[in-house]
Amino acid sequence: MTAMNPRRPSARFVLGVDVGQTAVKAVLHDERMSPVAVGRRASPVDRPRERHAERSQDALWAAAADAIGEAVHSSRIDPAQIAAVAITGHGDGLHLVDARGDAVGPAITAVDSRAWREAAEVTDDPERLRTVLELSGQQPTPGGAGPLLLWMVRHEPAMLDRARTMLFCKDVVRLRLTGLVATDLSDATASFLDTRTASWSPDVLAAYGLTGLDRMLPELRLSADPAGTVTRGAAGRTGLAEGTPVIIGLHDVQAASLGMGALIPDRLALVAGSFSTNGVTTTRSDVDPRWQSRLSITPDLRIAMSTSPTASPSLEWLLALLGVSGDAARDALFAEATALPPEEGVPLVLPYLYSSPVGPTASATLAGVRGWHSRAHVLRGMLEGIALMHHWHTSALGEKFDWQQPVVLGGGLARSPLYVRLVAGVLRSPVQVVRNEEVGAFGAAALAGVAAGLFESVTAVQDLVEKAPPVEPTAASADYWAGIIGSFDSLGAALDPWWGRADVADGTVRAGG
Repeated sequence: MTAMNPRRPSARFVLGVDVGQTAVKAVLHDERMSPVAVGRRASPVDRPRERHAERSQDALWAAAADAIGEAVHSSRIDPAQIAAVAITGHGDGLHLVDARGDAVGPAITAVDSRAWREAAEVTDDPERLRTVLELSGQQPTPGGAGPLLLWMVRHEPAMLDRARTMLFCKDVVRLRLTGLVATDLSDATASFLDTRTASWSPDVLAAYGLTGLDRMLPELRLSADPAGTVTRGAAGRTGLAEGTPVIIGLHDVQAASLGMGALIPDRLALVAGSFSTNGVTTTRSDVDPRWQSRLSITPDLRIAMSTSPTASPSLEWLLALLGVSGDAARDALFAEATALPPEEGVPLVLPYLYSSPVGPTASATLAGVRGWHSRAHVLRGMLEGIALMHHWHTSALGEKFDWQQPVVLGGGLARSPLYVRLVAGVLRSPVQVVRNEEVGAFGAAALAGVAAGLFESVTAVQDLVEKAPPVEPTAASADYWAGIIGSFDSLGAALDPWWGRADVADGTVRAGG
């Protein structure tokens, strides 16, 4: 893209890089946190086998470097005017590097579920589960570092022997920029951190069956701590100036909350992106299997977040199944779904295509399909199913936490007025959409700006977040959504015994079985 504003030689800029599950976005911001230039690159996920979701670490770096290069070049500014760089990335998963910082094997993403048996092994043991939940603030998930490392011990021991350190997604990109091997609290809290002391926990490692693998744990830093500067090689690859300051960076949920003006206690932020992410910022340390109590950019601040990979991946699967490709065809289908009467019956969808918050064996379900249903009905059914996940997650959080109204919504699906309307309806709450589409990159750049002294505080920089007027739920939709929520819950309860069958759990069930 071309530069949006004239450049003053004295102006300073901050660069935020958001490394997502399927795409990398690099956004250059000015001193008012307005976007100046954007670079985007796809970062496709490979699925070489059932339950595997991975990609080359070299390809991940190439996508990030190209996105950064596009943003820097298209901005037409002097790269020396960039005051600082910060990277955010998807959490969980597993990224192994050797003693030199070189990649060991592919990057395993958070939607990978190869370690579902290992996760269930810990979850089914009350004592091990209690240790993991009470100390780390969350229960095991198949895409988490704990189950994945245990899977590596059992299936790829030679690869594990070559590895020196486990990292998270944003750490891999920052390592290529600066040479520093480290992570921050907001990502570390997804694995083996004792959230009470903000330090690595041998007890959590032992609960996962990983005693002796403390050698794999990286140095811990705060998100806004300095991480060194851009090296000569990285400068040549990205177009950044050699010596540009880089900070440690942060987990994408923390960055998105900051980018939505919600990294302040008692604010709730919803993101409908690669994951359905529902997080309330808090200083409380309550834990529950239905959410993760994760440390944030400082040890005194947390986000209690309830998540599942039930948003954009589920939608993209449906669009591919329907043969809808390209923006024009997608927009046309959304227009068809929007034109349906708001309370017209549509298929009921449980969007558990890749994982679910109700157990590792739960699978996606399409129910209540009628012969008169069109592709528009199926699309709205899927969007309702995705919106219903916000209800599931926030209902769990609401048992312990209160939050201010309106709730804020971001992520790719927030660009759809239809989806925003559905979320307001199912939550019975006003929903406010952040105008900035790249909230993760905004959050990363904002933290870089605070670290570089461009902004007084994290609170002050959040005052610069622009939001659309709230969308209110309609009174007419209350009965409709009450019925849909009841049907959603009863369908899941009815299917639970079937999901628990061994042949269903391991994927060997056949039609008529």
